[in-house]
Amino acid sequence: MAEELKHLIEQIQKEGVEKADEQANTIISQAKEKAAKIVAEAEKKAYESLLKAKNESDAFSERSVKTLEQAARDLLITVGQGCEKVVAEVLGKEVDKALSGDLLQKMVSSVVEQGSDDIELSVSENDKAALATYCAELAKKSGQEIKLVSDSEILSGFKVGFKKKNVYLDYTGEAVANALAAFLRPELAKTVSAVAREQISK
Repeated sequence: MAEELKHLIEQIQKEGVEKADEQANTIISQAKEKAAKIVAEAEKKAYESLLKAKNESDAFSERSVKTLEQAARDLLITVGQGCEKVVAEVLGKEVDKALSGDLLQKMVSSVVEQGSDDIELSVSENDKAALATYCAELAKKSGQEIKLVSDSEILSGFKVGFKKKNVYLDYTGEAVANALAAFLRPELAKTVSAVAREQISK
């Protein structure tokens, strides 16, 4: 009887230990799975955060480059416009200086020689006084009527009208300067761009 009781106790103890071991193994296994899941989620979050940071960094870098490129374009446009304004002002002054005296007389003479029609010349008040004698001589020589009138809007040069043909041509300083400025604009743009590229390459 005592032997059987001892055996029974041993059996119960053995089953208790095995059950405890089994439960311990289950708990350990679950703990390992949970730990692995936590680590996997942490790694995933870390990767996503890293990827997001990289994407944001790339986007910021791209925006920065575009902003710099736009700023460079704006600067070139501003410099080009500034240069164009300076050139136009200088050009206007030089044209106004040039369209006087002998050159003005030569231009008037050339217009008279090329036409066979009566002419009306519109000039500034100062040039009207200076050209009166010259135009009278030209009219006598060419046999054409040359009507000389003053126009307060004309600062230099002249406008010419051929009465019978109803044709009017503008040789004022403003018109000549505008024509020259339009001709110079593409070359000026090339020069500014070339200088900018040269500075950037340095």
